[in-house]
Amino acid sequence: MNMKQAHAIGVFAHRGPPSTLSTKKIPITMRAMKTSAPLLLTLFAACGLPLMQAEELTPAQVKSIKEEIKALRETLDGHLSQRNSSAGQVFAQASSDPRAAMALYLDCHKVVHYDREGRPESDFRAWRDGHEDRIKDDQFLESLTIQLRYLALSCQAAETQEIESIFGSLMAYVDGLSRLEEMPTNAITSSVADSIFAERYDLVGLLSNNENWESVPFNIGGIYDKTILPFLREKQPEALINAWDKRIEQQSRIVAMIEERKQEALRGLDREQERRARGNQNRQGGMMGELDQDDYIARTLPKMKWAKLKDHFSYVDEVMGAKAMLDYVQEHITHELGEEFFNDFSELINGMNAGESSALEGEFESN
Repeated sequence: MNMKQAHAIGVFAHRGPPSTLSTKKIPITMRAMKTSAPLLLTLFAACGLPLMQAEELTPAQVKSIKEEIKALRETLDGHLSQRNSSAGQVFAQASSDPRAAMALYLDCHKVVHYDREGRPESDFRAWRDGHEDRIKDDQFLESLTIQLRYLALSCQAAETQEIESIFGSLMAYVDGLSRLEEMPTNAITSSVADSIFAERYDLVGLLSNNENWESVPFNIGGIYDKTILPFLREKQPEALINAWDKRIEQQSRIVAMIEERKQEALRGLDREQERRARGNQNRQGGMMGELDQDDYIARTLPKMKWAKLKDHFSYVDEVMGAKAMLDYVQEHITHELGEEFFNDFSELINGMNAGESSALEGEFESN
């Protein structure tokens, strides 16, 4: 080793390893990096240093991780179930007292729109004071308590495998709903999944994914179609006709209440004001439009009566059901829905096999 080499080694040892040098003073181009990579690998190999290699999970490790995932899923499900159950209890308690319902509504509004967004409490107080008349309105409070009652049922329905456990409560709910005294507000004509309560308690996903449950508290027809009638067809077909009679009575009661409130709104108006008000009433869409008295009498009610007869035929008594359907088609043959009823009845009877047709024919003749 000559003097220059010894001097270079001494300087390197004095300065320490390269990592202590400032990398900002050493510009490195992509070409240099590509050139140095093979060199570094060669140096590692020459020095006997191990190279890092990717390892694959063994079957035993995969099995162990899957078991951990399963355990975590069970823990998470238990936590979510407890959270949903607790929220349902909060809703049920608040629904029994308008003051408690209002307090919960204000708390949820504050948490969602102010606390979570970091807005000062003074902004919330200003909003609350500006909406004081609305939140104390009887119509608003009635709809709010109904919404909370249905939210409590919805949480229970999402957690149970057997609808039978809440069937009685659901029937009591729709009967109470049909006795509504004030026009419904948006609180019960919109999905519970869109409510401030669902957002506050993180229930939007839970309340949006139950195909066998109506999400709109005011939609009696949807509640019967999605939950009540399917349950009775499977479990208690002998109770189907009574349920249909209740549904028709309840929906008719709601339609009559809405029409009465519409007439009250027109009282005291001059001719031009009444014309505009009627126009606004007739232009209502969605659920409120479906509950218009004229449309209900002309289309909705005849369709419900027909559906009741079909259930009688399919689940209760073929002979009596078929006779009742035939009489209904004859009675409504010139009705705007007459062709629909005729085609439906023909398809149902023609779809029966030979044995069923013969048995039905014999019963007809004997009766």
